[in-house]
Amino acid sequence: MTRDEARKLVGGYATGSLTEAERSALFEAALEDQELFDELAGEQVLKEVLDEPEARQRLLNALEPPPHRAAWWIRPWPWAAAAATLAVAIGIVVYDRTPPRQGSPQQIAQVAVNAPEPAPPAPAPAPVPKLPPPPALRKVSPPAPPLPKPSEEARQVAAQEQLTDKLQTDAIARGGTVARGFTAAAPAVAALRAEKSAANALSGFAFSYTVGADGFLEIVPAEPAFLSVTANDVVIFPSAAVAATTPVRIQIPSAASSLVIVFSRTPGVTGSPVRRDATAGRETDQDPPNGRIIIELFLTPATR
Repeated sequence: MTRDEARKLVGGYATGSLTEAERSALFEAALEDQELFDELAGEQVLKEVLDEPEARQRLLNALEPPPHRAAWWIRPWPWAAAAATLAVAIGIVVYDRTPPRQGSPQQIAQVAVNAPEPAPPAPAPAPVPKLPPPPALRKVSPPAPPLPKPSEEARQVAAQEQLTDKLQTDAIARGGTVARGFTAAAPAVAALRAEKSAANALSGFAFSYTVGADGFLEIVPAEPAFLSVTANDVVIFPSAAVAATTPVRIQIPSAASSLVIVFSRTPGVTGSPVRRDATAGRETDQDPPNGRIIIELFLTPATR
């Protein structure tokens, strides 16, 4: 921007008629030209006077005649007041434009730019309370499963075995008296042990059978299963579920020469039977652990 162009803008600065771009260009040119800066500083005083609402309004009221008034040549005092006001403003401008005397500090006008007020600082976050560390977890072993209660027979056998051990210890410590007592108790202990062996023999997938003199077949299952009996290809006991240790009595036909006994965990089992000639016995699983027993019991004339 040339100096002439800048001087044209100085007059519009006091009246506030410049655009934002023109004001910026005028300020940049004034920073590079001291004479132009002095003129702009003088216009700043006039601008401040005109920027006051009361002074501006008084000047406008003085320059604009009110409606329905007499002609100016009849009442010339408004023009005189306007001329006096304008003369005062021009005097102020001329006084401010007078160059300062040598040695006096040079005053430089500062244009204050309305900067936005700084935002208030954000409040400091509240301190997070420290939580206590979680308690250490103790490894708790699962409770041991309850032991099965021994049967009455097992308790009796255990008691007899304890008695036997005690008698043997006493026999060694005291001599013949206790030894004779142990000898007297030995048959009872042997009988209990035989009973325990028989009870163990009944456990597992098995059954016991007996052909009685009264013409009945008695079967005692060791476990729950399905039982069927056939005599000469005729079913005399259809396949049915039987309970453990519950005797099953089946009448034998008089003309039967053999009996086929099927004992299995599932119904409808077939296969080749195993021959048996004894009138009593115990049969165990022939196909472990599937649970299948098939025998053919041959009858004598005495057992028919």
